[in-house]
Amino acid sequence: MLLLLVFSAGILHSQGPLTGGEQTSNLPYTSTTNWVAHSTSDKNEKLYAIAYTLEDKKAGNYFKVYDGSSFNALTPSDIHFSNYASFARIKLDKENNVYVLYRDKPSSNNYNIKTYLKKYNASGTLIGSRVMAISNSHATDLAIAPNGDVLVGGVENNKIIIKVFRNMSYIGTLSHMDELKLINDTRPFSIHMDMKEEKLAVGYSFGPLSQSKLNIKRYTYNPNNVSISFHSHYYEPNSRFNRLEANQIALRSNWEVFFNANISSSPPFTETQVKFLSGQSSTVFQEKRGFIDVDIKNRLVISKNYGSLAEGSFKVSLFDSSNNFIHEYEIDAKIKNHLESVAIYDCDFIVTGIDRKLYANPNNPTYQSFHQVFNCGEICGRDGTPMAAAQFRFPNGENEYQSYYGPIKITELCLIDDLLVDGSASGCETRYFVSLAEFDLGTWTDINLLHSAWVSPFSEAPNDINIVDFLPQGYHLRPGKIYRFKLAVGNPWDSVELFFEVTCCKREIIEDPHHDYEPFKYSLTFGEEEINNTPKDVNFKVSPNPAQNHVALDFSDIKSKGDKTINIRNLQGIKVYSNKTQDQKETIDVKSWPTGLYLITVETDGKSYQNKVIKK
Repeated sequence: MLLLLVFSAGILHSQGPLTGGEQTSNLPYTSTTNWVAHSTSDKNEKLYAIAYTLEDKKAGNYFKVYDGSSFNALTPSDIHFSNYASFARIKLDKENNVYVLYRDKPSSNNYNIKTYLKKYNASGTLIGSRVMAISNSHATDLAIAPNGDVLVGGVENNKIIIKVFRNMSYIGTLSHMDELKLINDTRPFSIHMDMKEEKLAVGYSFGPLSQSKLNIKRYTYNPNNVSISFHSHYYEPNSRFNRLEANQIALRSNWEVFFNANISSSPPFTETQVKFLSGQSSTVFQEKRGFIDVDIKNRLVISKNYGSLAEGSFKVSLFDSSNNFIHEYEIDAKIKNHLESVAIYDCDFIVTGIDRKLYANPNNPTYQSFHQVFNCGEICGRDGTPMAAAQFRFPNGENEYQSYYGPIKITELCLIDDLLVDGSASGCETRYFVSLAEFDLGTWTDINLLHSAWVSPFSEAPNDINIVDFLPQGYHLRPGKIYRFKLAVGNPWDSVELFFEVTCCKREIIEDPHHDYEPFKYSLTFGEEEINNTPKDVNFKVSPNPAQNHVALDFSDIKSKGDKTINIRNLQGIKVYSNKTQDQKETIDVKSWPTGLYLITVETDGKSYQNKVIKK
């Protein structure tokens, strides 16, 4: 990695995110091959609870419980509830008891894996002993009825069933859903459940991967005689649920259902959609899979991956009870690459995930479970009005100038740094507006309006608004000028203004010697186009710089007849371009590159040369 030594200001937390990415687990021996997995969660009026699995060393299942107001852990540490690292589910009841459903060995020397149920209080103290819920290790799920009954769905004796436990005692089995002949890797079984008051949705699938059958059955649960009344049956051929993932089905109090349907008919079996079931017909709600949950007011929270399977980039959206889009939320970098679950209760919701893709700390990945808490009330307009808030992410200093209204503080930004504005503290917004202008402090007027428009597509104001994105083509920020950046949110309109100037700052950049290429060190000043390499020289030209669509490298000053190897990396050390050439010039398409600074290394005849290019 390349380390850029700059001053950094704290990032604002918006009224939507109540916390940043908080580390849930604190388990030993985590690594690239031994990391926390299968995170799942639940939320009620006062608490939220998260379960997670650690594989290999110190293997097993763990959970933590948090206070929903203070966000402090109520359990003293990671509560270890199983030595067998496997799938688990966690639920909270109205009395703030915690139920975990999981797979485990009957005893230390018996590997006939079964499914067990445990009950804890909010402090992590076990209540009673474990109960065998299902006599095998096939997929199971649980739901909590309003009276506190625990409903466990699974399969026994080739029949899909729901068992009922009251005060951790088995009190009966509800009518079986279906009958199976065979379960194995090529004929998997999956079950998912959700409950709103006495209404129960049971989704299950079974059969060959290429010809599986997805069913959703809806019932009303009667705790008085431990029975269910049939409401409806939805059937979808050549479709199935994913087996171990949480949040695959969500029920509304009006019987509407959201569910993930894997519609793949051939390997790699990854074509999944979120569907919306109303009455007896379904429609595609989201083309990609998503973790889903519905709160007590029938609002939907749903995730969407804007990245790839290997390099995820998750966001979470909120919809009202009529499926009208309300807001899309940015997720903390520690979680967004590997989101695992969502849980919502009355517009407060949490997301859980795993820091395993180097985003939490590029030089010290944790591979632990993380979570983040949100409140949608301030943004979704429960009682609020739009509020704009912003600050510079990387201020270098502050200078005082006289203005029409007296002395004013102007933020100094370094041109070598990322020119980012954090607007994430804005509230109740559904879109944001950016204005950028050269500004006259004496007359308090714009001298040269550089940009003024709503940002499309409409969304909340993010924490990484890049000033450079709003400069006209060919325009460069220059020292000696004062600029005004305006952020507005609405509707109705609210705005905030930031005043800044730019300066040419020198930064020392050190390449990490742990990489497989020779380390180097140099200082760089942007704005004066000065670069001092130690011990290497710059013997090739880069133009235009900054570049927007293409950049040309001119090697006419390098006296070499051999191949020239070109490598370009961003400031995170990631290689974005590599090529060999004998030509004196190389033109490179940079249109798709993110804005920022890139370092160019050219090697030929055993010598190495460096330069830089700014992507506008």
